[in-house]
Amino acid sequence: MKKKIFMIVPSMNGGGSERVMSILANGLDRQKFEVTLVLLKKEGEYLRNLNDDLKIVDLQAQQIRYSIFKLYRLIRKEKPNIIFSTLGSLNLILLFLKLIFRDIKFIARESSIVSIKNRQEKYPNLYDLLYQKNYNNFDRVVCQSQFMHDDLLNNYAIKKDKLIVINNPIEVDRIELLSITQEIIYDSGKINLLAVGRLDKVKGFDLLLNVLNKLDDNYHLTILGKGSEEKTLKEIAIKFNIVEKLSFLGFQSNPYKYMKQADLFILSSRYEGFPNVLLEANICGTPVIAFNCPGGTEEIIENGVNGYLVPCGDIDEMTNIIKSFDIKAFDENAIKEFIEKKYAADKIIKKYENVLYE
Repeated sequence: MKKKIFMIVPSMNGGGSERVMSILANGLDRQKFEVTLVLLKKEGEYLRNLNDDLKIVDLQAQQIRYSIFKLYRLIRKEKPNIIFSTLGSLNLILLFLKLIFRDIKFIARESSIVSIKNRQEKYPNLYDLLYQKNYNNFDRVVCQSQFMHDDLLNNYAIKKDKLIVINNPIEVDRIELLSITQEIIYDSGKINLLAVGRLDKVKGFDLLLNVLNKLDDNYHLTILGKGSEEKTLKEIAIKFNIVEKLSFLGFQSNPYKYMKQADLFILSSRYEGFPNVLLEANICGTPVIAFNCPGGTEEIIENGVNGYLVPCGDIDEMTNIIKSFDIKAFDENAIKEFIEKKYAADKIIKKYENVLYE
């Protein structure tokens, strides 16, 4: 029997959670699921990636807390079998509706490391309490990484049988196609470093600029992304006198051609749930160097196979690894195969289908 599923997301803006939800919405078996994508606000770069057969509902809600009554009316009218949501604040709001719609299965995908993320909230202790008292009410909670699973289990007493680890999917064929270009992106006389992500403190681009300051003029860093820290980062670049070694190119709808031609991909995040950009860079055949900070990063990188891990926040060690890095020691096809075998979208979607349909 076909299951009617509502996949609820704030928007289709360019974040990792939105990208994953778009892949799942497109890929879920239409013989098993009748899929409706419910957006609090119909906007964002990933709208263009959605399949034509996908039903989309726009709630036109400016903020998550204003969506609760609209969601109530929609669920009452459409009577889905499954509510599947991502992002912590939205998940918590939906638990109020679970008290009303007891015959509907509510499944959450956790998008961050809760114990760290909650410290950034205005009332961190309140958020901790909300998770501790309410998250067990979900039928299942999908964690992107084992680290995230253990965080919920050990710090929030979420029942072990509620938790399941499913890594993020990667669209191998699509990325490989988009990575191909005749355009020469970088200066071939430089060692070209690339970083991708929103310009936010958690992404650690300020740490990466400190690394760039310690590298000589043979290195050039390109950063793709936009965010609240852009002005601060540009001020740091001026302070370090590294403006000529650095390019801010904003959000790019096709970052893969940049990944394909880069010599090294750098991840400087202070923590990550499960960094999709590492998978994407690797599928483009590019090795990565990343801080081994809390989260799923160390679950992706195998030293010497698809990149190297550096102790969390260690600027000097990151600098030394980049300086001594031998690109010839890495095989592009071996990197791709290593990632595809574990994270190809069809494999990950099957795991989600099993959880959603059980």
